[in-house]
Amino acid sequence: MNILSIILPVYNEKGTIERVLNEWMKELEKYNLQYRFVICEDGSTDGTKEFLKKIKNKYKLILNQKNERRGYGRAVIDGIKTSKSKYLLCIDSDGQCDPKDFKKFWKNKDKAGVIIGWRKKRTDAFQRKIFSQLFKLAHSLLFPSNIHDPSAPFVLFKKETIFPHLDYLKYLNEGFWWGFVGMCVKNNLLVFELPINHRSRLDGKTQVYITKKIPSIALRNLLGLLRLKFVK
Repeated sequence: MNILSIILPVYNEKGTIERVLNEWMKELEKYNLQYRFVICEDGSTDGTKEFLKKIKNKYKLILNQKNERRGYGRAVIDGIKTSKSKYLLCIDSDGQCDPKDFKKFWKNKDKAGVIIGWRKKRTDAFQRKIFSQLFKLAHSLLFPSNIHDPSAPFVLFKKETIFPHLDYLKYLNEGFWWGFVGMCVKNNLLVFELPINHRSRLDGKTQVYITKKIPSIALRNLLGLLRLKFVK
């Protein structure tokens, strides 16, 4: 069993994914630990699927690939199911997560059931940050907590901590981490925040949060929060 699996949901990242993997590999090699990258590729149409197969051995990749879109949340859930490691680190594949933050996460890995990042200086587009703040108000009403950044995609946990609660994670797809934190609050799992450096995307544009789609995404995920809140 590997000690650490790094789960990355990937969609149309052919031009940047190797830079992300290379940067993370260089950082992880500083530590005396066994690790594997679990790539949950989500029906990409830009050649990402074929490119990942070419670099599979170079970066110790476990490929979980689909021919059709399953969505961000389902990709992360599949990554959790696929991983065989004791610890799981979930990050985005767009280069916004800084590998240099791994050191403090690993140092604090047993401080709580879940260690999550806090983007104090978030680099996302203004519209997305506004909708995120509004969504946080609803999230706080439904799942009260002291978490500052419930949607941060830099999360470390033991598989045995989260695996029993996977059924609670199916209600939000694009807003998966909102639902993840809601699940933690609902099940009284201790969450510990650490500040992280949030960088600009390597390719400069999001594949999911296009401005005109944000209102419908927010509504869909708000309904998901409500389902999560009242499910037994």
